[in-house]
Amino acid sequence: MPKPTQAHLDRTVDKNQPLEVRKKTLSQMSYYMGAKLLEVGVDPQAVTYRWSVKDRQTEQVCTLSAFWGSSRKKLLSGEEPLTGAELIDCARGNGYTGVENTANLCGYSTKIKDFQSALKQACEEVGLDIAATNSLSKLI
Repeated sequence: MPKPTQAHLDRTVDKNQPLEVRKKTLSQMSYYMGAKLLEVGVDPQAVTYRWSVKDRQTEQVCTLSAFWGSSRKKLLSGEEPLTGAELIDCARGNGYTGVENTANLCGYSTKIKDFQSALKQACEEVGLDIAATNSLSKLI
């Protein structure tokens, strides 16, 4: 049986909580993920992390994903970029890191224009009104 090369951790946070409380929860998730990776023999420093944020009415579901080995290579290769709602959730969760890194984490490698175009299309499909030049800042 092949060894896993990715792990995912979900937490639901109340949007009405103070920002400090939500940030603390996210920080705890990062710490917990690192501890779990060490527990299974994976170096947390050799892993690519990706956030995903899904909005609901009064809460957000935050997912921290860790990729290593073949999953990491596949993620960063640009061969299978995210689309639709998954792309929006990933861009929302990682947009604070800048457009280049966010495009990479969403599976677009260095194809920034392709990423921006796909993000704009995905937003239009779900009815989000964002300008192409400010798409990340509006999603965050």
